[in-house]
Amino acid sequence: MKKTAYLLIIPVALMLGSCKTLHPAGIYEKAPAVSQSQPATEITSPTVSSSTTTSTASQNPAPANPVATTNENVRTESFTLAPSETNQNPIHMKYNVVVGSFENQSNAQRLSATLKAEGKDPAIVVNKNGMFRVIYDSFNDYAKATQEKLGLQGRFPGAWLLVQAGQ
Repeated sequence: MKKTAYLLIIPVALMLGSCKTLHPAGIYEKAPAVSQSQPATEITSPTVSSSTTTSTASQNPAPANPVATTNENVRTESFTLAPSETNQNPIHMKYNVVVGSFENQSNAQRLSATLKAEGKDPAIVVNKNGMFRVIYDSFNDYAKATQEKLGLQGRFPGAWLLVQAGQ
């Protein structure tokens, strides 16, 4: 009798616990392929005055809010200098090239020390969420900041621009 019960329970358990997904169909669809024929996005300075307007700038005018729409690698955050930080440039300049972002301050200090050993003057800032950002350089000119960021892509492929909230 026990053997018969086990022989009935085991197939029923296997059927109930079969491989049927709990997720609706299509939830894990493959992302569409990006067409290689799309033209490259041109990065333009967010401030184009009428005296310096070129034919390219008149065809592609700068957006009204360059921080939010110019490039997905530009972020706006509130931040302060990390404790014992002496480089004041991130506070006084608008665009900051970030090459590292860490939850642990000692990791940020280690990257900063490496950059200082190379003759650079990096800065460490901390945002309201406690993330430590290592800033390679700071600029008031968007085009110069973007050029510096692009020049660092080989060494720091995730480099991005940080703007102090409220500027």
